[in-house]
Amino acid sequence: MESWSILSVSDLRLSRGSSVCITCQHFRYGCDEQGRTLLACERQHQQLPQGTHLTHHCRQWAPSWNHQAGWAPEVA
Repeated sequence: MESWSILSVSDLRLSRGSSVCITCQHFRYGCDEQGRTLLACERQHQQLPQGTHLTHHCRQWAPSWNHQAGWAPEVA
């Protein structure tokens, strides 16, 4: 994920609802060697600019399946 390019904000749409990157099934995060959080779109293989995961989404946004299956279906 560290080697991925950063997605342009112009490729994202401002969202005031729950359809934001952090609620997308393609949203991923990790840490780099310095311990900084990296936010990324697995489908586009690009990092997200810091903060946009809470206020933006792209055209490929897809709902997370956690809501349908329950937060931790493996526990049941």
